[in-house]
Amino acid sequence: MKLEQTKFPYKIIPEHEKKYRFTTGELHKYRGHYYPLLVKPSADPSQDTAEVRQGHLVLHSSNPNNPVSNAAVLDEWYYNQAKALFAGMVAKAMLNAAPYVKGKMPRLRIKRMLDQWGACNPRTGLLILNLELIKVPDECTAFVAQHEVMHLKYPSHNNAFFAAMKSVMPDWVEREKILKTYYPV
Repeated sequence: MKLEQTKFPYKIIPEHEKKYRFTTGELHKYRGHYYPLLVKPSADPSQDTAEVRQGHLVLHSSNPNNPVSNAAVLDEWYYNQAKALFAGMVAKAMLNAAPYVKGKMPRLRIKRMLDQWGACNPRTGLLILNLELIKVPDECTAFVAQHEVMHLKYPSHNNAFFAAMKSVMPDWVEREKILKTYYPV
């Protein structure tokens, strides 16, 4: 994963600031890729969901012409995807951090945050990851998970924290640059 030296002629807008209409053809991010949205009607609200299929993000909605309803369906799907993906990434980060971090697996909370990708409370063992990470490349999400897990041992960004990060994820600086450059919060 390399950061290209591309200069963009426009400002990259954080996902939470974009004004989506949640209509067919609109591009939405998922795990670092853009997918055209395909809104399909569903007869039953209990069947409202989304899926990636044949290069599209297919949104099944019982109220397909309602952007608020469609946004809620997509948001719930993103949350469910994040729950499964992030739990595995935190588990892997804990394994990587084993020489530094002792103890049980942190409690994981996923929520939308407007100004940071993650947070960790070493005292309570709570690790929070931003729901918007489901839209960035997996390598960047893994970096945030690893970063927050390392805070269980090193609460502040001191030399010991950065040395430990480098030992468990040698390319963490590159991943952080990609995240900050192409996926701002």
